[in-house]
Amino acid sequence: MRLRASRKRHKKLPPKIVGDSKVKVGFPQSKTSQDIVDIAIFNHYGTETIPERPFLSNAISANNARYRRIMRDQAAGVMSGANAIGDVMTKLGLLAQGHVQQEIVDLRDPPNAPSTIKQKKSSNPLIDTGEMRQSVTFETYD
Repeated sequence: MRLRASRKRHKKLPPKIVGDSKVKVGFPQSKTSQDIVDIAIFNHYGTETIPERPFLSNAISANNARYRRIMRDQAAGVMSGANAIGDVMTKLGLLAQGHVQQEIVDLRDPPNAPSTIKQKKSSNPLIDTGEMRQSVTFETYD
């Protein structure tokens, strides 16, 4: 997921205020082991044996209006210099990180196969050890 505060949309602002700030939420390779990245990809998009469970898309789509509202509400503070764009993007990253983590916990459909439930001793499709949920993070860029 990527949220951007782009100078293209705010041409009247000086570059040092807005720049091309971004926050990426998910499993950045610089912060996440390749095993967890692979598990997240397999679960999100599905494989021949794992059904698609688009937890990232679900979380971001469900909260997109909220992210836009926060950026709109914070714009005046950024323009006046009261708020730094980096601080706003960090707040958005933390919020979106929490939404993705909660979606991993809440997602139940499609359910696990009975054999998977027996093996994991849990019916939650996206949680086995909890490592994938704990690995969700974000990075901000200017």
